[in-house]
Amino acid sequence: MKPRLLARTITSCFLSLIALSCADLVVDNTNNPNRDQALTRPADIESLIGSSFLNWWEGTQKDNNFPALTLSTMADAHTSSWGNWGMQDLSSEPRISFNNSPSYGYAGVCELTWYRMYRSISSVNDGLVYINKGNVITNTANTLRAKAFAKFVQGIAHGWLALFFDKAFIVDENVVIDQSTVLQFQSYTQVMNAAMTMLDSTIAICGRGTFTTPNTWINGLTHTNVQLRQLAYAYKARFRAAVARNGTERAAADWNAIMADAALGITTDFAPVSDGNLWWDATKFRGNDPGWTRADYKTIGLTDTSGRYTTWLSTAVPSRDTIQLFTRDRRITGATYAATGTDFRYSRPSPFQPARGTYHHSLYYHARYDYHVTTGTPAGAMPVFKTVELDMMRAEGLLRTGGSTATIATLINNTRVTRGQLPALTGAEPIADLWKWMRYEKMIETFATAGGLPWFDRRGWDELVSGTVLHFPVPGKELEILLQAYYTYGGGGSGSAPKRSFDDFTPFKRVTPH
Repeated sequence: MKPRLLARTITSCFLSLIALSCADLVVDNTNNPNRDQALTRPADIESLIGSSFLNWWEGTQKDNNFPALTLSTMADAHTSSWGNWGMQDLSSEPRISFNNSPSYGYAGVCELTWYRMYRSISSVNDGLVYINKGNVITNTANTLRAKAFAKFVQGIAHGWLALFFDKAFIVDENVVIDQSTVLQFQSYTQVMNAAMTMLDSTIAICGRGTFTTPNTWINGLTHTNVQLRQLAYAYKARFRAAVARNGTERAAADWNAIMADAALGITTDFAPVSDGNLWWDATKFRGNDPGWTRADYKTIGLTDTSGRYTTWLSTAVPSRDTIQLFTRDRRITGATYAATGTDFRYSRPSPFQPARGTYHHSLYYHARYDYHVTTGTPAGAMPVFKTVELDMMRAEGLLRTGGSTATIATLINNTRVTRGQLPALTGAEPIADLWKWMRYEKMIETFATAGGLPWFDRRGWDELVSGTVLHFPVPGKELEILLQAYYTYGGGGSGSAPKRSFDDFTPFKRVTPH
């Protein structure tokens, strides 16, 4: 590595890509006095911080060469063989490695995510530098909320970098970027540790006074200092669990801390509101459109009672095709296989080209957020962090720490019974059953919420298809500027999900189905 080239990366390529944000990392520029003046006006600093979450949102929830739907197909939550955003390349079997060349048509899946995160970080860092010099944004309360929100975005941006990439830069407001700056890549665990510290700062700042954020910072929502603190705790819980690259790492996570954070997290679903323009969500737009994506049988097939799902799994992958499910889970179907479920709907034929693999085909699509599709313009609430996710993290923590099985059953039943209309668990079931139904409930209830969530969970549960990418490399464009060789992951090489057996997909064969 050539450290000075890292500085060049941030001060040249990086800054050119984020120029539209007016939020470059701090670099003196005597030829641009207007920009320097803008970073001394309180209203502009506040606007800079307030716009930072949208950059994060674009890098995690949209498509247009961002990764949200690609990651869902890699996790076999959604299925699609359309080439867009690398879905066909990265979700086809056998899995292949990610093409990390800057000339790859879908390089943006990796590249644009990287730069959106650093655009967010750059915006809030500039704002924090201004505030930390003792400047006030209108009054004490507004200054406090700007600082708390800035640290929140700084934390979730670094957290996403740690979830998605094998390594990244840690850049907070104390890092001054100029031609003499020396930065080093840090491992994903180090980046995540930094993210935790940043979110802890959010929590601390939220305890110093009262404030309410404007509803433009996170579209359609306001957050009091108490609610922003809860959101920070929720993301801490998610990140602690989701950063694991395999079952061993997930088991080694601090589950007592995860459960504690979850208990202090959000009490209502976190759901920014679409404006049909800048604020929209690919997982709920094309992810609820039966012409774009379908629900993968590996997610919705577990409760099938017809035996067809078992037969489908035992069929050689190239020979798999559509099947009809019979299930008592009323989120998937009604009383018959063709009846509409509350969350998934039956629709034939499958829209994907047979030549690309009939194993991509499905007769079911997700429709819980169809209001985001049917208007022709994305509309409505966009749940991205649901309270049920915290419930399932608590359930997983109890399973891993030998906690109360009755409490585990109650947490699962909160949606399993009320929404799925499935028989209630009592806690007397075999532990393998409780594990199975916890994972199933989380996959169904958080379907099409947070970009990447099913991929994070299934890699930590060792449930990804063999060869699936476990994390992404530093983008080829960045490596090119650093004069470093391209590298990548997946396809059976380094950074690939391990080989799995047929039984790994059929845990219900070893226990009594409910």
